[in-house]
Amino acid sequence: MSSTSLEKNKAIIRRWFEAENKKDLSLLDEFVAPDFIGHTHQLRGLKEYKQFAASIGKGFPDFHEMIKDIIAEGDKVWVFFEFAGTNTGEWMGLAPTGKKVTIKIVEIFRS
Repeated sequence: MSSTSLEKNKAIIRRWFEAENKKDLSLLDEFVAPDFIGHTHQLRGLKEYKQFAASIGKGFPDFHEMIKDIIAEGDKVWVFFEFAGTNTGEWMGLAPTGKKVTIKIVEIFRS
């Protein structure tokens, strides 16, 4: 795969994170496959992913994701990022705690 293709794949993932940080999930339609599979949360399809992302926005309205490192190789992009937000809304059936959380995450995306 050419370095241009690898940079293009990383740019797509950056746009994904920008869309989530803007809380504009309609932007995901442009680059998330309809048959998306999210293994961590057992999500299937763009619709389920958007529902999950919306629930995070309700539970952590001030959340922000910051990419710390991003690596592309072949058809994969590895992203190390930090999620930070305050739990002021219900999330996954749990009452809000009012606590700020910071989580460091590694995800692998595949085209």
